[in-house]
Amino acid sequence: MPAARPTLLVADDYPENCKLFSIYLRQGYEVVTAFSAEAAAERLAAGDVDAALLDLNYQGGMTGLDLIRHIRADPRLATLPTLALTAHASPEDRRRCLDAGFDAYLSKPVMKAEMLAAIETLLA
Repeated sequence: MPAARPTLLVADDYPENCKLFSIYLRQGYEVVTAFSAEAAAERLAAGDVDAALLDLNYQGGMTGLDLIRHIRADPRLATLPTLALTAHASPEDRRRCLDAGFDAYLSKPVMKAEMLAAIETLLA
């Protein structure tokens, strides 16, 4: 029986981004998506995700920074590997994401090779 493929959560409020990132990832991973931080938190509560790729900005409600703080405060999720995906591309934005608790950071537009390399590092 083949080993189970890791499951990745891709959360972004633009369905097009979720679709593109799912295409990047589908060959090596199971991919589930969420279109809001709240939906991502709900999916993560199920406990069947191996890593989360999270946007920072969503339409209303929680932000990605709120979500990462929620993740790190939950003992069941505190060590979940996380990757910030954002259009905010300054060094200060990167530092803010890492300081908030993300394990890694990529600025959009994200290229497939860099996303795959970042996930491989996260899951190592």
